[in-house]
Formats: sequence, C-alpha cells, structure tokens
Amino acid sequence: MDALILAAGFGSRMGDLTEKIPKPLLNVNQKPLITYALELIESLSLDNIYVNTHYQADILQKFLKQNYPHIKISHEIDILGTGGGIKKIQNQDILILNTDNLWHPEFNLEIKSAIRFFQKDNNIENLLLINSKSNFLDLNISSNSIINFPALKKNTQFQGCHLLRHSALNSYPEKFDIAKYWKDCSQRKKLYGFETSIFNPHIGTRELYLKYQK
Repeated sequence: MDALILAAGFGSRMGDLTEKIPKPLLNVNQKPLITYALELIESLSLDNIYVNTHYQADILQKFLKQNYPHIKISHEIDILGTGGGIKKIQNQDILILNTDNLWHPEFNLEIKSAIRFFQKDNNIENLLLINSKSNFLDLNISSNSIINFPALKKNTQFQGCHLLRHSALNSYPEKFDIAKYWKDCSQRKKLYGFETSIFNPHIGTRELYLKYQK
C-alpha cells in the first residue's frame, strides 16, 4: 500500500497567510503543518509516500527534499483536482491524507485498524475514516457502515483520511474532483465509513488556523 498527502491546493481559504508560503508549510506549534501528516504516515508500514504539489511548489519541494528526501513528489503543472491528483500516482491500494488536519500521533493505531477492515472486505472500494461525535457533521453513514453521498441527513464527519482500491479511478478523466467519484461509488454501495475515536482538528481556513494559534 502507498500513501499520498494532498498538498497541491492554492490555500485560498487562508487569505493573506499563504501569499508567500504554501499552506502545508504554515507553522503550528513551531513546526510546519505538513509534518503532522508526514510523521503520522511514516509510523505505518507503507511502500511509497507521495506528496503532490502545485501552488508555490518550489518552496514546498525544497523543504521536502531537505527534510524528507525519501518522499516522492508528484508535481502538477496544471491543478488536477483531488481525484486527478490521486489517479496520477496510484499504482496500488492507497492511503490518502489531507494537510488541513492536525494529526495526532496516536491516530496511526486507528489507521491500522481501518486498513485491516478495508483489506478483509473486497466490497469496500473506498473507506472514509469518520468521527460521529464531532460538532461539525458533513457526511451520512447508515447502520451497515455505507456512506450515502451526497448527504441529505448528516450524522458524521470525514476525518480527512481515506483508503482507496487500486483500480477505482481507472475510468475517470485526468482532472476531476473526488466528490464526483464519491457520488458514483455511493450509488454502487461501495463507499464505506470507518468510525474512529480520536478527533483530528481541521484547521484549513484562516479563521480556524488563527483560532488554534491562540
């Protein structure tokens, strides 16, 4: 299994904070935001770790080469969207993480449990790690763990982490948003949720980032 950290976005929701620096390199508790995702993934037994880049790519790539030389960089000359960014590098089952979350080290145990759950059931094409005790709900999960997307009645929150089968995106174009795939996958009853207990704060907007810095 490989892993991909999504870091190609423009960081526009951060406002002026990302005028001169890409969002993944904004400091949180004296270290760049992306290091939380990297440290979490490096604690797992994975084959390859990718980071995709686009906005201010030279700055981010320099940081990665200096501090994480084993990381594979997937540079997007044109932004491919979340789905396209995954498809570009996927050769096998893959773990995908956002950089917008402040990942707790202990969450690696929950990811390991999710991987085992994913590998035991071939009917699961995409497994979203979720937390149903969050104050911000954005997804709907049924009693049989199937995610209904888009959500009409929201009862859980996406944790910014999911597992995807190696051939799931083969029929999709080079540029697309993952929400398109989630809708199709949900209709085929192959989009599942995996409940987690550790909550990883989402700080992907200027307001949330500054609030967390206080």
